[in-house]
Amino acid sequence: MLTTAPEVLPSMPESEIELNPDLKTTEQERPGRILLVDDDTASVEPLDIQLRLQGFEVISTTTGRQALDLARSWHPDAVVLDLCLPDVHGFDICQALSANPATSDIPVIILSGMEGADIVRRCRAVGGMYYVAKPYDPNVLLLLISEAVAEHRLWHETSIEDSE
Repeated sequence: MLTTAPEVLPSMPESEIELNPDLKTTEQERPGRILLVDDDTASVEPLDIQLRLQGFEVISTTTGRQALDLARSWHPDAVVLDLCLPDVHGFDICQALSANPATSDIPVIILSGMEGADIVRRCRAVGGMYYVAKPYDPNVLLLLISEAVAEHRLWHETSIEDSE
């Protein structure tokens, strides 16, 4: 069941959210969908704004359980995931997304302040596409998100062509 807690809804005021009435919009024409998962709303807000200015649709959540629900129901083009969440560890979220056939194609960018010699290896082992350490360069993160969205869409394009 999808929870509609305030932290799950887009952070822009409802009057500023534009809905596309054209239901025939193709995958390539619609804006990229980004799911931001971080319990530190102060660090999510600037990233949310930057992504919206770049033309992305963004939904943010502060918990791992809501992230899993949103990934299944909204099917974003990429997930930006913090590792230290209040309810579920980010590695477990990433592994659950990778293991589920409905979400296994969604690229996950792990954004965390967690340190350790094997952190990147551990992120890759659970299905993470990229690891970005906090504090981060916003331009690098935007580039990685754009790359992840492009790869996700290319994969879908190729899958559709292969099935025809």
